[in-house]
Amino acid sequence: MIAFITGLLAVAWLPSLLYTPLLLTFAFLAMLRQRWRRLAILLSLGVLFGSIWGAWQLNHRLPDRFARTDVNLVGIIDQLPRLQGRRQSFTLRIISIDSADEALLHLRRLSLSHYDAHDLLKAGDRIKVRVRLFPPRGLSNPYAFDSERRFLTESIDARGYVRSLDSIESSGITLPGLRQRLSMLLDQYFDERVSVTLRALVLGDRSGLSPEQWRLLSETGTAHLLVVSGVHIAVMAGLGVLATRTLGLLLLWGGGSSRDVRRAGLLLTLLLACAYALLAGMGLPVQRALIMVAVFIGAEWWLRPVTAWQRWRIALLGVCLLQPLAVIEPGAWLSFGAVALLIWISQQGTRLGGLLSRWWGVQGRLFIGMMPISALLFHQLGFLAPLVNFVALPAVSLLVMALPVLLPLVLLGVQWPADLLSWVILAFWQGVTLSREGLGLYLALPDIEPLAMLLAIVAVLWWLLPLPLRWRWLSIFMLFPMLATEANRPPEGTFVATLFDVGQGLAVLIETSEGRIIYDTGPGYSGGGSAFDYAVAPALKARRLSTIEQVVISHGDSDHSGGFGALRREYVYQQLILGQPLQGVAGGINCADHPQVTLGGVRFRYLQSSMETLSNDNAHSCVLIVESRHCVLVIPGDLEMQGEMDLMRRYDLPRTDWLVAGHHGSKTSSSAAWLDALQPTAVLFSRGAFNRFGHPAAEVVERVSQRGALIHDTASDGALLLEAGEECRTSAWRQRKKRYWTAG
Repeated sequence: MIAFITGLLAVAWLPSLLYTPLLLTFAFLAMLRQRWRRLAILLSLGVLFGSIWGAWQLNHRLPDRFARTDVNLVGIIDQLPRLQGRRQSFTLRIISIDSADEALLHLRRLSLSHYDAHDLLKAGDRIKVRVRLFPPRGLSNPYAFDSERRFLTESIDARGYVRSLDSIESSGITLPGLRQRLSMLLDQYFDERVSVTLRALVLGDRSGLSPEQWRLLSETGTAHLLVVSGVHIAVMAGLGVLATRTLGLLLLWGGGSSRDVRRAGLLLTLLLACAYALLAGMGLPVQRALIMVAVFIGAEWWLRPVTAWQRWRIALLGVCLLQPLAVIEPGAWLSFGAVALLIWISQQGTRLGGLLSRWWGVQGRLFIGMMPISALLFHQLGFLAPLVNFVALPAVSLLVMALPVLLPLVLLGVQWPADLLSWVILAFWQGVTLSREGLGLYLALPDIEPLAMLLAIVAVLWWLLPLPLRWRWLSIFMLFPMLATEANRPPEGTFVATLFDVGQGLAVLIETSEGRIIYDTGPGYSGGGSAFDYAVAPALKARRLSTIEQVVISHGDSDHSGGFGALRREYVYQQLILGQPLQGVAGGINCADHPQVTLGGVRFRYLQSSMETLSNDNAHSCVLIVESRHCVLVIPGDLEMQGEMDLMRRYDLPRTDWLVAGHHGSKTSSSAAWLDALQPTAVLFSRGAFNRFGHPAAEVVERVSQRGALIHDTASDGALLLEAGEECRTSAWRQRKKRYWTAG
């Protein structure tokens, strides 16, 4: 099995499926050795399975040439829609599509938005719509969530938005419709904070949890309690066992055979676990837990012994067969890693005394065992996790066990179960909040060096060995390199800049040996939220940044300032420099009044057009010039040609290595004179793929090309990484982390 999963993992790391024959050739050569033949065959099967599945998924993906195509279709909403302001987002399973084009007929599921809160869409609805389609391309940034992989794994072949909604019909009794009905009932009988929590526990719908709630759960190590997983499935299976044993006694008294009673109980337990898994949306942790329960029940059915490790391996194989890319999902590593650790701990036993002591020992060893995975995947360690889970895990398990009894009573109009559930859930949130704010004990970690991670893994394995405590304490010292890791900073006199892929907007992080500057924060969205949270913030977290020396907001347009609210909630900044005042923001320094500064041997200059040229918001753009010993970066915001001419008259502008194209490459910016004055080696376009403005304009691209400058584009390259050392180097994130599903 290990060889088969290794084959799946090898395919998941391929930059293109065209490299599959190389893997198969390697496996074939290994088959020539008798002792390696079996492993090579299993490896080949894994490679073939993973590559065929991947090719099949890619075959359904909407090609780029169909971007902005309008089409009429009929489909069924197969997941709970998410409402943000006036925006409804949902997935649509296509039933029929009004097109004869083969590429459109191949589409299976769409990720759509509908910008009209009056037509409230529900899971299970059959709708007839006209939609505008785009390829399933997402933003591509360091440490950020890979949305293109999610599109692939969930068989989402295109994204888009509704142009017109022609009809909505109920599709009768369906699983999505049942989940929607239950979600609406929870919203009806409970206030928002309670209903959001119950939707997460019962339906696996975590979309209602706020970023603040997710932060609390993450930092206290309790996020797994509100993600339907093995704990919840095991609790429901245990409830099924209790119920069937009670029912079995009645059947035995009625003359039933013990064999039939036992099998009926096992079947009822499996049905209860399956029903809960389907109701919860069948996520990856749910699949793993359900397979393990099914294997256990199957062994009991045929009275065959199955060890915990056998169930674990079968569950891992089953999940990988259902979803080959599960081998690189952080949730899979966390889920299967935790279960493997629990099996290991249970087999090693414990020398501690009573039940509470043993439970505490399990929680402590589980926390230590999962430290490397948490540090590597999530860049954090919540030292409160053992303490909080010591109380919260049994409490949430009892709550899940009580839900099948209490929720029907609530839906029948009985008040006391609703009050009890509300009290328990609010007490949970209050306890989590108090533990985080009162005790702290949270450590954010940057990228861990390989040697420090290796030492941490050795330390954890050493600690988990059944050795006397006086010997195991020595392993703690091997964790110090990981815990004391500091983020790397550029050498004195150099800088590193990241031009983030934020869609139709702009956000740049500039790092020197002494500090960091953020220029613009990406777009905000009319339905709420911003690109900052999932495009920029993950990179800041991976660098362990909590304080930023300067924030520069070029001007007030939403595509440049829309993420400022998110930045202000999570990070502390020492200076705010504004091209024009922002509504509700006080204390900023006007760009034109700010003197040049030097950070880590790198000079930062802030320029702005003169008052007579400030004819619109774009003209207010604060222009930032970053100069190291060998490299120059110029970021003009949305400055237009009149402002460019004004700056050229008033300032001595340097020859530039990197020039961010003004206004995303609009024809109103990047004049020939501006390009001639700066003589950029490379011009960087920050814009959204398939944007409705047509950026970058063809004439701007032509002007840049005529001057021999290199062109980089976030829409095709993803985030752009600029290294200003002895040489001025540019790299594209899509190429550095390219996988076979990566667009471009």
